Amino acid sequence: VSKLIRLRKQLIEQIDPNVKLTYLPFIIKAVTKALKNFPYFNASFDDDNHEIVLKKRYNIGIATATKHGLVVPVIKHADQKTILEIAIELEELVKKAHEQKLDLSDMQDGTFTITSTGAGGGWFATPIINYPEVAIFGAHAIKKRPIVIDDEIVIREMMGISITFDHRVIDGEPAGRFMHTVSQ
Repeated sequence: VSKLIRLRKQLIEQIDPNVKLTYLPFIIKAVTKALKNFPYFNASFDDDNHEIVLKKRYNIGIATATKHGLVVPVIKHADQKTILEIAIELEELVKKAHEQKLDLSDMQDGTFTITSTGAGGGWFATPIINYPEVAIFGAHAIKKRPIVIDDEIVIREMMGISITFDHRVIDGEPAGRFMHTVSQ
């Protein structure tokens, strides 16, 4: 994620210093773009009718840990918002979550969820799907790691990512392509 780190740093210098620009808005944008290419990830499974329901909107739930437990506020129509707009809305929703001021409407109509273990988190985790959604994406700590580039070992900023998906709807091969798309 070295390029992402540089891009975020450049944008921070250009925006209002009161806006908190974390990595999460970039991840939300990347995931939303991938969802457009892989519609079965932006779906739910109707147990009663045994059918897959593809969603036409991109409402991204953000798993948010608070001292009162986990809540999932939703950024509605994330595909129609800029990274800056997402950052502002995300900051507002997280603040409301921590102050226990989320409205029910702030947590409804999610079509896909992202969870983050944060800067102090581990390298990988297995997130639990936010039912009735069929998949959840995990973003994990950014850490310096040795990698091989052009047969040379170099140190780069790396971020672990993970996905959990419902095998009634999604198989491993499309999950791998989805993850590759997000990382690209």
